[in-house]
Amino acid sequence: MDSSNIAIYLDTLGGGGAERIMLDLSKEMTQRGHRVHFFILEDVVDYELPSGIVVHTFPSSDSRAKLTNLFNIKSTARTLTEQVKSVEADIGRFDLHLVNLDSSNLVISHCQFDNTYHVVHNSLHQEIKRASRINPVRYWRTLREKRALHDKHLIAVSNGVKDELLSGKFITPKSVTTIYNPCDFEAISDLAAQPNDQIPSTPYLIHVGRVVRQKRHDILFQALQQVPDIPLVLLCKNVKKVRKIAKKYGVEDRVITPAFQSNPYNWIKNAKLMVFSSDFEGLGMVLIESLICGTPVVSTDCDFGPREILRGELSQYLAKTQDPTDLATKINTALQTNIDLSTVPIMSEVKLSKVTDQYLSLI
Repeated sequence: MDSSNIAIYLDTLGGGGAERIMLDLSKEMTQRGHRVHFFILEDVVDYELPSGIVVHTFPSSDSRAKLTNLFNIKSTARTLTEQVKSVEADIGRFDLHLVNLDSSNLVISHCQFDNTYHVVHNSLHQEIKRASRINPVRYWRTLREKRALHDKHLIAVSNGVKDELLSGKFITPKSVTTIYNPCDFEAISDLAAQPNDQIPSTPYLIHVGRVVRQKRHDILFQALQQVPDIPLVLLCKNVKKVRKIAKKYGVEDRVITPAFQSNPYNWIKNAKLMVFSSDFEGLGMVLIESLICGTPVVSTDCDFGPREILRGELSQYLAKTQDPTDLATKINTALQTNIDLSTVPIMSEVKLSKVTDQYLSLI
């Protein structure tokens, strides 16, 4: 394939899963000779950027909430369009536009770029349902963000997400294609082998994820109460908040909080078990990454993703959502079992080279 120009849109380049996925994808694309430009709405960059990647920050210091409200959204879209066209004047037209996350979806829905695909990383239904429980303002804002995907070309990160998008409950997409998130097996293995003096030398469980309601740290800590004699490492940014939740459930003395790690993989590799307690996910990349590191997984059987990852014999380590006792039972069983990870079907479907081919085929 000839060299192409690819634009990737994100709210920020903060320490989230969607951001890391797009950076891995962009690294592979640039190594193949393509030119990748990121456009972010806020100047937040927590990841080390791959060589050759160009990042453009939106030319305003206003918050994303202000940029995307009903009064400013069209003006924001015009400004972003001008920014993109300015870049195109230097490098040529973008052959593919990949849009991620709610604020960026809203803005790009008001732009008129050719060959644009919105990557859906999570369950629309669950996010709208969660927002409705918070307050009416949050509900209507979330509903507005999700409806920005109506009549668009969408990429679902799992078949479960694809099925939901095609259900017609909230939107009617122009098309939906499933492309699993990519994993750079070689890079993950290299990072997993790096030494780190902070990592405990004694057995521990691990959980990696943001401290948000979706991840259900309350369920995780209630399950930990029923799992004897092993601490839990939490890799997250908001240490103060997560320790407060742990204290509420009486397990603060059993949690280790080294904060956000640019390299989580050596922590994962040295853990006895990865524990996942979410109410919903798009795919659950950390589960796949844990398996690549050779660390078994116990996960809630949430919508969507885990059941597409933990298939066959591994499906016995799927626990009911919002059920700490079942989660604890699965953890205790897994800790006492020599789990065979030699054959995991999804591994062949998430290889970085294959996923990159699928994205490039959209050009």
